[in-house]
Amino acid sequence: MAVPSQPTPSPPGAEADPPAAIVRLAIPAVPPRDALAAACLAAVVALAWCAAAGTWSRETWSLPIAYPAFDRDGDKADVIGTYAYMKASGDGHVLPLSWKNVPELGAPYDGNWNDYPTLDEVPYFLQGVLGTWFGLFAGLNISLLLGHVAAALAFYCVARWSDCDRVWSFVAALAFGLAPFIFAQEPHHIQAAYAWPVPFFLLIWRWIATGAGIAPKSPRFWFAVLIGFVSGLHHIYYANILCQLTLIGAGIQSARSGSRAPLQTALAVVGGTAAAFVLMNVDTWTFRAVYGPNTGAFVREYKWLEIYGLKLIDLLVPPVTHHSKMFADFAAAHRAVAPLQDEGSYLGLVGLAALGLLVATAAWDVVRRRADDIPMEAWQVLWVVICFSTGGLNAILGAAGFTLFRTGCRYSIVILAVSLLFAARWLTARDRAKSGGQGDFRGGSLVAAGFLCMLILWDQVPRGPSAARTTTIARQVASDRDFVARMEAALPPGAMVFQLPIMEFPESPAPGVPPYDHFRPYLYSKRLRYSFGSMKGRPREQWQQELARAPFDKAVERIGEQGFSAIYINRNGFPDKGQQIIDQLRKMGHTKPAIQSDAGDLACVPID
Repeated sequence: MAVPSQPTPSPPGAEADPPAAIVRLAIPAVPPRDALAAACLAAVVALAWCAAAGTWSRETWSLPIAYPAFDRDGDKADVIGTYAYMKASGDGHVLPLSWKNVPELGAPYDGNWNDYPTLDEVPYFLQGVLGTWFGLFAGLNISLLLGHVAAALAFYCVARWSDCDRVWSFVAALAFGLAPFIFAQEPHHIQAAYAWPVPFFLLIWRWIATGAGIAPKSPRFWFAVLIGFVSGLHHIYYANILCQLTLIGAGIQSARSGSRAPLQTALAVVGGTAAAFVLMNVDTWTFRAVYGPNTGAFVREYKWLEIYGLKLIDLLVPPVTHHSKMFADFAAAHRAVAPLQDEGSYLGLVGLAALGLLVATAAWDVVRRRADDIPMEAWQVLWVVICFSTGGLNAILGAAGFTLFRTGCRYSIVILAVSLLFAARWLTARDRAKSGGQGDFRGGSLVAAGFLCMLILWDQVPRGPSAARTTTIARQVASDRDFVARMEAALPPGAMVFQLPIMEFPESPAPGVPPYDHFRPYLYSKRLRYSFGSMKGRPREQWQQELARAPFDKAVERIGEQGFSAIYINRNGFPDKGQQIIDQLRKMGHTKPAIQSDAGDLACVPID
């Protein structure tokens, strides 16, 4: 029996309408089997995340899953900046739609966080609330778990609304909710890890480019605008691809039908996204209007568009935390020789199989010279590759000065979502063809689905942390907490602490010190103020850079004149671990005992 090369068209009304489902929010309106499947899906994803994070007890839940003890030289060290943002949000200093000034930072002034545009203020605010309720580290852990569960449930709903069989919807949703990309982005790039809006994009792209499109002011129209607005409150990368493919699909549909309605709907979706974007930038723009522009705070160099562009090879390279030693060794060897970098583009074996099915289907249609039958999803993937690969259209725009979207490899999650939904639809059509359209085919399909679920859990869920890693992180957290407690006991309330090495904020690491490592004492502090943490680029913050060029004794004298009570030293930023600084301070008469962290990486010298 011939197997259909792509999903057969569904009869009118076969695809459920999400707006109608949203209106019927009551639990009884959800089919019991779907409710049970969704609950099982959420439970499996949650347990898988706990296994990957090693959070099986109250103690491990209260620990960060990444900390400088192990991640000093990697991107995950940026998580300290995420924790600082959560703390500032929980303290009420960083709220959506308002100016953001953190009084405990940027001493002797305050921490100005208004010059760096932040589109993810609502998710950060919710994470701040979780941090206030459950503790900083537990709050972020909970938000990470919720991100995976939300991604899986969103995909499952979209697959079911796309008339996919329940079993294949479950498998595809599991693969998306446990996407290696999401694991790779956490906990340091939480905004990119929140990929749950992406599956809803697939609905909009299909609606707007097929059939009669999306009728203006219809339920689907308002749902699409709502998704656009929600995406505008999240990661700007995802908002960007939503707008691009919505406009492209609508443009093609409008050209075919001779109607402007698809373009009108597309512009409404883009307008909804833009409205959220404007809303989230009101604080930054109004601050700039009052105090003038700051071109030095937010810098995107062209080279990063090349370095972090999407690369097809990275779709195949597993993470170094893979359960298979052979896969992990291959990944480590590739990383050691690859001149460019990646943020976790691996699609997983199931995702690669889905992408292979999509490519094979499109290629077969080309061979048969049936261009009209080429799946729409193939064109979408092709656009992502052409646009965001290293040296692609995004790089061309970057060469012209538009360098905002510097990390094109993040669009691998879009390729994964498109491929998985296509495969779920294809397999559903195949089963229905085998059953003569009288019902969903079972037997072998159930066995295959079970095997794929087990493969996803083995292939896509990283190895859990070793006992040594967990112990080391716990030891360093305890060291930092105790170090700050002893600083606060030795210094008066509200005392200012000058931090060395002198570093700019944001995105400005120093040798041996990640860009946000100076936030570590702030995370545990209740009544001290710190010199680090006000955005670079304005004259007010230049005094520290001028201080770095002054003789040491003159610099210390000025620090004292500014009202600082102590000098904090991150020993990792100095070849001699900062011992020369401590000795010089003693020779200058600052003889109070230096406060040392138990881990030996931090020191604080009180100054008179």
